[in-house]
Amino acid sequence: MRIAWRIGLSILLLALLFVFVVDAREFLRMMAAFHPGWLLLVFALFTLDRILMTYKWLLLLQAQGYRLSLFEGVTIYCSAMVWGFALPATVGADAIRAVMVARRGVNGTDVVASIVVERMIGFMLALALGVVSLGVLRLLGVLDARFDVALYAGVAMFLGSLALLVAAMSRRLVEGAIARLPRALREMKAMRYLERFASAYRQLGGARGTIARFSGLTILEQLLSVMCIWAVAMSLAVPVNLLVMLGVMPLSGLISRLPISFDGLGVFEAVFVGLLLLAGVPAESALAIAISGRVLQLLAFLPWWLVHVSRSGTARPPLQAVAARSPEELGAKG
Repeated sequence: MRIAWRIGLSILLLALLFVFVVDAREFLRMMAAFHPGWLLLVFALFTLDRILMTYKWLLLLQAQGYRLSLFEGVTIYCSAMVWGFALPATVGADAIRAVMVARRGVNGTDVVASIVVERMIGFMLALALGVVSLGVLRLLGVLDARFDVALYAGVAMFLGSLALLVAAMSRRLVEGAIARLPRALREMKAMRYLERFASAYRQLGGARGTIARFSGLTILEQLLSVMCIWAVAMSLAVPVNLLVMLGVMPLSGLISRLPISFDGLGVFEAVFVGLLLLAGVPAESALAIAISGRVLQLLAFLPWWLVHVSRSGTARPPLQAVAARSPEELGAKG
């Protein structure tokens, strides 16, 4: 039911954009004006973005003693993204990715830990970049002084997230928190899995060189995503200043992470269109950029998914494996 509400909200937000904000005929004209000469560059940037995202995740697995080739990693990552988008009501892309990697002999707990660290650091740095985006838009005059409170709140959230990330890597703090729990809760099977996960998480946290490289590559990857959307704008002949896009894209992506719609659909588009409107870009052009970016990103994933399908002999995702295994069972594999 929760996913149904999210999908419904996504549809509602997109419908409201088309009814009250965007001229549908002008939007279709913009979409039809896509310049094919830019298509190769857009695909190359989206593919490079996914390769970079996969590479930095593989660094986390390597820190735990596992090695996957970059080609295999990208195939798994993109296939999981395609299935996660097509099957939102049952499993997510991260769950499919965890099962696909665990099937290759990697301990499930370590896989989950690598994905959690990937997401946590990614969110923290996305929050930092969102704060920078607010500052950029403020300096450019796109946003006025009324948004300063959001800037201060963003800084506070970043510092709080950083503190939690560091605290979770402290064995003393984690064990102290667990010791204060009721005995019945401490003896639950799920708690034993949580302790194994915490140990794998701390192991990753101790690989400081890897975490530093991962963080640097995450910032680079997030900046590359800005370039991807800017290239989409150029392909639609929409003259958007790259600095403006640096202010708009990370902030839109950060807000779309709120778990209120399906994959941020509708939320991202609404924020993206609103910010570009403030920057003087017509709503139809802004929405055309956002929708084209989503479609082209998915199309960039498909060749890797087709590679997996051709190698595995099936187009069916590992749904049964995800549904049948509890976190404890997944963590015990290896």
